Amino acid sequence: SQAAFFLAAGSLGGDCVITHLNPASKQGDKAIADILSRFGANIAWQGDGSIRATSTPLKAIDIDASNIPDLVPILSVVAAFSEGTTTISGAARLRIKESDRLSAVCDNLTRLGVEVTEKPDGLIIKGTNTIKSASLEGYNDHRIVMSMAIAALKAPEPVLITDYYSINKSYPTFFEDFGKLGGEFYVINMGK
Repeated sequence: SQAAFFLAAGSLGGDCVITHLNPASKQGDKAIADILSRFGANIAWQGDGSIRATSTPLKAIDIDASNIPDLVPILSVVAAFSEGTTTISGAARLRIKESDRLSAVCDNLTRLGVEVTEKPDGLIIKGTNTIKSASLEGYNDHRIVMSMAIAALKAPEPVLITDYYSINKSYPTFFEDFGKLGGEFYVINMGK
């Protein structure tokens, strides 16, 4: 599941290789590779259990998220930078996760200047080539914080994201890895 964030980053404008993955895994979020390929990204499994994602112009797709709800926040970020309009459906259960993830994604992408329509079970996202810098709400949700960090890579100026420490739930070293891959981040402790 955590590989999805950096595979998305590679698809949006870089070249990223993730190692030590099992191509035969039964984990549902493995679908990220196929979905990114459908967007038009160059995704290639390599013989050593690694996968490489490189960017190409992306095109909007329709996504049924019924079996992959945890991928919706990062797929929404990919959709935001894909030509055309992406529809994500089958994700109503995201409203009862750590946050209402559909609402959280809609709010944050809208703050970045992306046109997003929230539906009861999904999102409609009109892709754009440019976003603006903004202050984003992390909603104390690890997947929202990590997804918005990937979106921030496309912003012209720094983006502020609250609730940095929510990543400890699933990927405590996310920002360390983000930095190793060239992302810049600073943690500002505002106290309680």
